[in-house]
Parts: sequence; C-alpha cells; structure tokens
Amino acid sequence: MENYILYEELGVGSSSVVYKGRRKGHLDFVAIICTDKAKRPEITNHVRLSHDLDHPNIACFYEWYETSSHLWLVVELCTGQ
Repeated sequence: MENYILYEELGVGSSSVVYKGRRKGHLDFVAIICTDKAKRPEITNHVRLSHDLDHPNIACFYEWYETSSHLWLVVELCTGQ
C-alpha cells in the first residue's frame, strides 16, 4: 500500500471501510477498500470473478494488497456524475 495515498473515508460497512485514494504519481482517484483478513475466502472469490470483467455498469477491479491484518482492494471510484 506504500504506492497509494489515502484521502477521506467514503463509507463504512460491517467489516470494511472504503477510502478515496490515488496512486502516487497519478492524478486519477480510485476507491480503496480495507477489509478484515478473516474475509479472505470471500475476497478471493470476488477478485477471481471480477478481475476479467469489462462492463460499463460494473466497477473495475485494479489490484489488491495484503498486510498483516487487512486486505486492501483497489477499484474504480464511482462518483455518480
């Protein structure tokens, strides 16, 4: 996660937090989902299913990172504009 800058918190769920962020050296913003490592089987399944999807109505999955206590997913930021 050292390649990303986290900005404000966008939302909180039962087991995850979504932040607005961007990759260092880039101007485009992304959504960064931080979830508990206990959700790894669900997240792995989600990543496997969404990795190759390309549809205008589905947020693009970019990459994910694992730290000692969390999983971090980088996805397309949908602003609603």
